[in-house]
Amino acid sequence: MLTYKEIEKEDLASLAAMYVETFNAPPWNDAWTPETAGTRLRQMAEAETFYGICAYEEDALCGMVLGFAEQFYDGVLFEIKEFCVRNTSRGNGIGSEIYREFERRLRERNIENVQLMTLRGNATEHFYEKNGFETDKDLIFMKKQI
Repeated sequence: MLTYKEIEKEDLASLAAMYVETFNAPPWNDAWTPETAGTRLRQMAEAETFYGICAYEEDALCGMVLGFAEQFYDGVLFEIKEFCVRNTSRGNGIGSEIYREFERRLRERNIENVQLMTLRGNATEHFYEKNGFETDKDLIFMKKQI
């Protein structure tokens, strides 16, 4: 059984350690350090509309989901900026369980729309599809190196 906690600043160091472990492994293969991950999470946590939860399995941190709310003309949109499950806990439904709890809490906050960006492919895109997400037909993600 998972237990949940709203993310607070004192959680950021342990979340950064899990972030490094998760995103430096496949399928991302990033090169995060505890310092760069800590900076990223701290920057998000300082946003006015930041919200996130972390999940524990038998008192061991096993996942997190976080982001921030943005006002649009037709309501509030929540953008998930980071969602990860500890590598040793992946593949057994914990991610879906964490997401369902997070979505329930967003509904309690009267948030009805969620968006996120993820890698294409079975390990990531398929996870979100099976949790009710679909590719937006009107929007695309674009980038430019300057």
